[in-house]
Amino acid sequence: MGCVSVKVACAVGVRLKNSFGECEMQETNYWDEFEYSKLKLLLNKEKVSSILDVRNGVKKMDERFPISVELHLTDNCNLNCEWCTDKELRQNRAVLNLKVIKKLFREFWHHGTGVTLEGGGEPALHPDFMEVVDAGMNAGIDMGLITNGTVDISGCIDKLKWVRVSLDSSTCEEYKKEKGVDCFERVLTNLEKMCKARKVEETFIGVGYVLTTRNQSSLMELVKRLENIGVDYIYLRPVEEAGDITPSLESLLDLRKKLAELTADTRIKYMLAISDRVVDKNAGLPCIAHSLTSVIHANGEVALCEKRRTDGIILGNVYENSFEDIWISPFRERISQKLLRPECQSGCSACRVTGFNMIFEQLEKVHSKHFI
Repeated sequence: MGCVSVKVACAVGVRLKNSFGECEMQETNYWDEFEYSKLKLLLNKEKVSSILDVRNGVKKMDERFPISVELHLTDNCNLNCEWCTDKELRQNRAVLNLKVIKKLFREFWHHGTGVTLEGGGEPALHPDFMEVVDAGMNAGIDMGLITNGTVDISGCIDKLKWVRVSLDSSTCEEYKKEKGVDCFERVLTNLEKMCKARKVEETFIGVGYVLTTRNQSSLMELVKRLENIGVDYIYLRPVEEAGDITPSLESLLDLRKKLAELTADTRIKYMLAISDRVVDKNAGLPCIAHSLTSVIHANGEVALCEKRRTDGIILGNVYENSFEDIWISPFRERISQKLLRPECQSGCSACRVTGFNMIFEQLEKVHSKHFI
């Protein structure tokens, strides 16, 4: 993998060129689980082989189940984020049925698929949330959770592989402006409860932070406070589809420098997803990596991707068919072939799958693959 390509695929490490034009990594306290997420492909060799078969025209779609699925439990939310990208979903006020969830868990266990509990709304507001977590654990599913942190879920923390709390503010005043309610201190209190309730290092606990031009007044102080609470990492990314409050690339690079300096000797780690700011339309590549993951909405719809804002593709509905039937359907095969055409990426906003597509593209161009 070339120098520039590595820089794009790895969204945070501070990479420099020496006098020979070679990449060097400046030591930073970034979060390895994100920085090296692409290496997880090595743990899923059958999936990679299946995707490359599609890329090479050996078959028309990757029929293997996704490595992970984003499962929206409910569209209901108790916040009112001004820049929320799921406002349309929230109008549905849908709640995914517990029986359907348990059926999905059985399918996912059979295929080794992990599940991220999240939502167009707040997943912990699902009326059977604790039962959902218990069902996943009993089914042997690896689960993660993305939550706004307003609900105390410390009682089930050890049943989850990781939890990321969307904070998006560094002060009470910023929180009220960004989220529309006054819950800043409640969220931090719940974070502290989670950190105290977990068994040591068995669950990653992190904070998600959508960066705007108006929520960074006390960001460095917040990172210090999260360190004291026991939070493992903070994951920062620029706001989507809100150009008037999107930070500039220069400000993001400056922030990365400050975070590296601040966390040089701390336990808490960080990631700043700058590539999400500068790469869109899937870099003009065929989207063969879309099958690494999938999205199931609270109304049962299986969506191809959450980033295709202008060309949303619904593959089917789990209230009507099993996920497997939807995943291997002739319709999905046609969609998979459509996505091989680079011009079909015009409806895509910045997407983390792009980095995987870049890796698959580069793998196909390796001339000396039989040499190390």
